[in-house]
Amino acid sequence: MSTWRLVRRPLVAAAAVAAVAACKGLTSVAASYDNVTAAVAVYPINGSPPGAPTAISLFGVLPTHADQSFAYDLAFDLDTSGKVVLIPARQLATQLSNPYSVGLQVVPDSFAALKHAPKSGYTVDSLLVVPLHAVVAIESHDIGRCQFAIKGQSYFSKLVVDSINRALSKIFTTVTVNRSCGFYSFADGKPTD
Repeated sequence: MSTWRLVRRPLVAAAAVAAVAACKGLTSVAASYDNVTAAVAVYPINGSPPGAPTAISLFGVLPTHADQSFAYDLAFDLDTSGKVVLIPARQLATQLSNPYSVGLQVVPDSFAALKHAPKSGYTVDSLLVVPLHAVVAIESHDIGRCQFAIKGQSYFSKLVVDSINRALSKIFTTVTVNRSCGFYSFADGKPTD
């Protein structure tokens, strides 16, 4: 066997290992955004003052008015027993509009203890009635923002209803949003997973 053959095999193997390592670098993408936590106050969609914020756009962590633009993830309401009703935008849409899907699930953890969004178990585009202090994990299937994301086509949030002021007809929440598509962590700063 020639010396070149003896040298060539290890060189080819080393090149293959380097190529695999380089490819892994292409798919292990860093998060684009820091996670954001904010207190958000909204009104119930029924009985609110005209133009009042009755919904939340999670990506921007902004209270907004639920209207036909559907530039929000969730609208809010109160049921007859005083519990908060979370309403994904598709529940308010007609056949002529097509807002993105939003999945919801109540989690047993406290708001602080929920460190990662669940990877499954969401009920998509359905109303969810939640009592005070219930923690909700949210998956926003926002193709407009996540269409070119390598890690996933959704971003994740968590929400807790802190209080309801019946005199003002106002709902107070705390929200953490992981705006980096395909990342599940709610840790402060840029998520790593």
